[in-house]
Amino acid sequence: MILNGKRIVIMGGSGAIGTAMAKAFAAEGAKVYLGARGAHRLAVTAEAVRSAGGTAEVFSVDCLDEGATRRAVEALVERIGEIDVAINATSFMHDQGSFIDDLDLDTFMSPVDNFLRSLFNSTKAVVPHMGKSRQGVILTLSTPAGRSAPPGHLGYSVTCAGVEAFSRVLAAELGPRNIRVVCLGPHAISDAPAAGSYTRELFQPKAAAMGLSVDQWLAGGAQTTFLGRLPTLDDVAETAAFLVSDKARSMTAAYVNLTAGMIPE
Repeated sequence: MILNGKRIVIMGGSGAIGTAMAKAFAAEGAKVYLGARGAHRLAVTAEAVRSAGGTAEVFSVDCLDEGATRRAVEALVERIGEIDVAINATSFMHDQGSFIDDLDLDTFMSPVDNFLRSLFNSTKAVVPHMGKSRQGVILTLSTPAGRSAPPGHLGYSVTCAGVEAFSRVLAAELGPRNIRVVCLGPHAISDAPAAGSYTRELFQPKAAAMGLSVDQWLAGGAQTTFLGRLPTLDDVAETAAFLVSDKARSMTAAYVNLTAGMIPE
């Protein structure tokens, strides 16, 4: 078990990615602590982890509130001690499809403010409780929008590029404190909508404009990759499990391309 005994905190732990990661991490021996605003979905995720023989606890947190996030993490640390791994998998609805002519400033700034505010608040809250007795890891999440130029994605592309820049600079700051920072960048995840992800609602207008269902639209996206398929939730979770394990202990300031070849590097 490559994560045996690691204490892993997942903000947005009730979402599709957070749930998949929680299951994969617990299967590798980690103790997972799931934070989000919605108690019901958190409870469902935790029960799924426990039913598979893993260990999971939940806590309430709103990562858009800096003070509340700090207090929630401090309360958690009082119970569990040092945090080994922290992941922010929170998500927010945003615009995808509007060109600048039809884009107002608030709509443009919405993903920038929400995703980066959440990432900043959660990171600032966990850093003081990491890297002391064991190497700490902060795993961030981006998408191909940060490295490509999809028309109609101004706000979200800037957001993803910001996450990647944040991760690089954070790695430089935290390396001397025994904390690694790695950014994982999956393409659109093929089975996320079926798992309850907000991406079904996000992708639906784009699919409908082409006369397609979301599943058909995703199937078309798969053809833009070298492998002819999109990553799955299991792909994301299993890759994340390796990245936060000691097997990847020399990886930091790294962007991990999980686009199935959509972005060649």
